Amino acid sequence: MRNARPFADVPEVDATRDAVVARIWERAGAVDDRRAFPVADIADLAASNWLAGDLRGDDALPVLRAIGGASLTVGRLFEGHLNAVKLARLYGDGRPAAILVGEVAAGRVSGVWNAERDGGVTATRIADGYRLSGRKVHCSGAGTIRRPVVTAKVDGEPLMLLPDMRDATDRVDLSVWRAAGMRGTATGTVIFDDIEVGDEAVIGTPGNYYRSPWFSGGAWRVIAVQLGGLDRIMALHAERLRRDDPVARARFAVAAGAHEAMRLLVAEAARRAEGSGDPAAIDAYVDLARGTFETAALTIIETTRRNVGLSTFIAPDPLDRVLRDLETYLRQPFLDASRNNAAGWLAEHGGRFA
Repeated sequence: MRNARPFADVPEVDATRDAVVARIWERAGAVDDRRAFPVADIADLAASNWLAGDLRGDDALPVLRAIGGASLTVGRLFEGHLNAVKLARLYGDGRPAAILVGEVAAGRVSGVWNAERDGGVTATRIADGYRLSGRKVHCSGAGTIRRPVVTAKVDGEPLMLLPDMRDATDRVDLSVWRAAGMRGTATGTVIFDDIEVGDEAVIGTPGNYYRSPWFSGGAWRVIAVQLGGLDRIMALHAERLRRDDPVARARFAVAAGAHEAMRLLVAEAARRAEGSGDPAAIDAYVDLARGTFETAALTIIETTRRNVGLSTFIAPDPLDRVLRDLETYLRQPFLDASRNNAAGWLAEHGGRFA
């Protein structure tokens, strides 16, 4: 198996953590083959202290990128965990964050389960808490994550809660996840009927979840993980490049240009999102970055497949797995709405960011 190191240019990742990321890469093929939750990888992240969730901006970017370069599946789970911890600390009264501190101490990840259909999940007030009803879809880590952040409607507004799912495996359906990529994320549908959540596990007030700039602006972390996937693709592509073929070299140059542009764009999105600027401007910048990243990533995927050939569609070639994972992970919700928001902001500000 090839051992390209796409994160070698990131000095913040020290030798110990570099070894953790290398082990995640070595296990990625088996996780994909078994469609299994990456238990050993999460244990490695816990041992590295990355689950503590206090990473920000310049600290978070190289870590997200490195983990994404090792496994987009693990990167997806790790990014969801960071999001959950951030939300609990940002909006909670201390008690929800303490719950997640306990999960981290036990070596477990959290996540954010917000996607829904057919009315989603609602919360009804009871003594000292809420009773839930309904279901969520596309819940990554379902059946494994014990304390996810779950949004439930209260008077039409989403309220964040941390239900205890330790005895809820019979509520999880993983059979619905038949995607070509991201097979090890344990993504499925979860039924919440009659689950009760105490007030100590309620995060903030209804409507906090979508508050700017932490909702739209926070999406920079997703493209940081995906950038790690592009790092890996470019490294593997370079190994297989037909260097005596000028057409192949020209395609590779197109991919390399797109990759470099995305490296710079994601870094700037992280800097702005983790700063203290105007929330509307932050949202617009990250929204633009999301859409631009998808376009560039699809270009890199296409040029890689054309240059390397049929093997990029055949397991166990690592390019097959990484390309499948990235193609699946790129299908983020509401990208057109994000582009529209960015365009609206830019139209009001002379077509450019300051």
